[in-house]
This record gives sequence, structure tokens and C-alpha cells, in this order.
Amino acid sequence: DDDEKTPTPTRTQTPAASPTKSPTPTAPEGRVPITIGVLSDLTGPASQAMTVVDMALADIVRYFNENNRTPVAELKVITYDEQYNPSNDIPGYQWLKERGADVILSGLPPVPVSLRPLVDQDKMVMFALITTPDIESPPGRLFAMNVQGEPYKAALLKWIAENDPNFPKGRPAKIGAVGHNEPYAISHQKGMEQYAKAHPDQYEWVAGFLLDWTTVTFGSQVEALKDCDYVFPPTTGFYIPSFIKEYRAAGGKATLLGDDATLAYLGLMVDGAGWEAFDGMIISLLNGWWNDEFELPKLASQLLTEYHGAGAAEATKKQSGISYLGSFMQQYGAVSVISEAINRAGPKNFSPQELYDTATSFKMTYGGGVEWNFTDTKRTAWNGFGVYEADAERQDVFRADPKWYPFLYEP
Repeated sequence: DDDEKTPTPTRTQTPAASPTKSPTPTAPEGRVPITIGVLSDLTGPASQAMTVVDMALADIVRYFNENNRTPVAELKVITYDEQYNPSNDIPGYQWLKERGADVILSGLPPVPVSLRPLVDQDKMVMFALITTPDIESPPGRLFAMNVQGEPYKAALLKWIAENDPNFPKGRPAKIGAVGHNEPYAISHQKGMEQYAKAHPDQYEWVAGFLLDWTTVTFGSQVEALKDCDYVFPPTTGFYIPSFIKEYRAAGGKATLLGDDATLAYLGLMVDGAGWEAFDGMIISLLNGWWNDEFELPKLASQLLTEYHGAGAAEATKKQSGISYLGSFMQQYGAVSVISEAINRAGPKNFSPQELYDTATSFKMTYGGGVEWNFTDTKRTAWNGFGVYEADAERQDVFRADPKWYPFLYEP
């Protein structure tokens, strides 16, 4: 039962690091330290979401250590503040390696693109919480706890055309998107555009905008997309509520679309635009939502409450949306692979090669029966997604469909 699966942890301290310090992780006597090196954003534009992502990893590591998931090994975390600046990627990687990182992990979109050549060259292993085609093919030593944007968004558009009761009758739905000129937005817009153009009977692709980070108002984009039926807003920070607020103020009535990245900023969206502005938003999620009755969301909620207190847990869910839950589920998978490799080889024989060999054959059943896996050639973990909807009256997000849907690789 659940009590047996998730024994109650006790309090300990989780070590942390910053780019200006050089800590040497230590382990309890007799236990071998295995160090996860993280490139995160502690002070840049994605810091609000990434701070919570890092907290989720710390909680998972603590849970694994306290529940003896890696006997005679002690998992440790050291973190480098990449500041969402790609020029810091390689220095950050070297900084982590110099301090004993056995494996690299990052949730920032630029990082895996920058580091893949080095990771492959050094025969290191890296887990990324995002992915793009560039880092998957040919298959190397970088493993994505995610899926490509193209098949993900193509599958969402297929679901909308077949299931949304508000989908236009007798004409194609007009659709467009706004994002930043970075890998995540590029791949997701590409997936939507490809599907729309492959199905002109269902969709008319109006426009997709990829902006630089200095763009803080959206007049021309709002005007171009004002008459759309569906619009996919930016997915990072204050840009999300800023665009939504401008769009609604200009009379835009489109159903908004979102995904895991969008809900990382739920608190900002509510504070900056209000629930009514994105009521009915259709949201695709790889990792489920807090009110899902699956084992891992329940464990995430349990650990968040036990480690940080009920008040902090409630505030985290409200302000950070899916940041904790989504990254908990992604990183739980990554740490499970690391744990399996340690247990297979023994901590003194653990190596990047052992981790690579374990990862290429690893699989686990996720959420409500959705399996994720890697193989010798497959570098994305997820095999399906769920569809949810924002509800302004109840001020929460709920399942719009009980099923998990496969990704669409041929739109």
C-alpha cells in the first residue's frame, strides 16, 4: 500500500553549492558519495521556476538517502548558477566536473544543446529536463526526461480538433503562437505549424513569433493573432501574463493553449493576468497535476509537506504551479536510473559508463500506468501526455480527458 511505498522520512540537511564556493561533498562514514552536478538558474529570468525545480531534486535525493534506496552510497547535489545565459554553460560544466560531479543534470533549455558535444567527448552522462532533435540524434550520452516539442504539440492539436467542444464548425480553426527565440519555443511552434499545414481542413496557421528577451510588450503580435481561435502564449516568466493581459485587453477571445512550462509560472499568471484571463486554457501535461490520483503526484505532495511544512507546500503549489511536481516526476526518473546503476555496479565501481549502460535499458511505469523508457536508440523518456483545462471558477487545473495520448511523430 502507499504507506509501504513511501515510508515517512525524517529531517536532515541537504548540502548545496554556488558558483562562488567549492564544497567537497561528504558522506556518512562508510558510505560512498555519488555527486549529481546541476546547472540551474538561481538569479536569472527563469530563477523563480528553477529554484523550485532544484528544491524538488533536493527532496528526491533526501528521500532516496533516508529510505536507503542506494545502500552504502550517499547521493549529493552541487549546483552552478548558469543564470539562463548560454555563455555560462561550458564554464559551469567544467566547474561541476572539477568538484567531483559523477553525472550532470539541467532543466534549462540552452544547456543540453551547448553541452552535448562535451558530454559525448568526455563519456559523461547528462540528464536534461527538456529536449530538442539536435540533442537526440544520433543517440549519445544525453538523456531527456521529456519529449520533442514537434510530436508533442502535433498530438495536442490533433486532440483539440477531435475533442474540444468549442472547435469551429464548418471552417478551419485559426491558430498562432508567441514565444522566445530559444530551443523550447522553436520546437513547439514548429510542431504546431507542421500539424496545421498538414491538416488545412482543421487549422489555418496564422503566425508564429519568436522574440528576443528584450521584448516586453506585444502590440504587433497581439494585433496579428487577435482573431485567432487558439493562441499559444510565451512560456517563461512574466512574459506569460504580460502577453495574456495585453491580448485580452485588445479584445482577443482565443482559447489559450499551455503546457508544462506554462504552468511553472501559474502564480505569476494569476497575479499578473487573473484566472479569468486564461479560463478554459487547454493544457497538455507530461507529468500530471496535483489533483491526479497517481502514486508519484501523491509522493511529491507528501514529501513537499513533510520536508517543508503544510504552509510552504500550499504556497509552492499555488505560486509555482507545476514547477515542483513536474520536475519532481522528471527528476525522480533520473535519480531512479542513477540509483539502479549504483546498485548494479556497487558504489565503488559506479562510473559514467555503468550509468550509460543502465540508462539505455531502463524503464519504469509512470503516473497512472504510463511507461517511460530509454533504449539503445531512444533518448526521450516520455511516451504519452494528458490533457487538462484551467477553471477560473474553481481556481485550479483539472483533467479534461482521463486518457493518456501518444505523441504524433507523423502529423
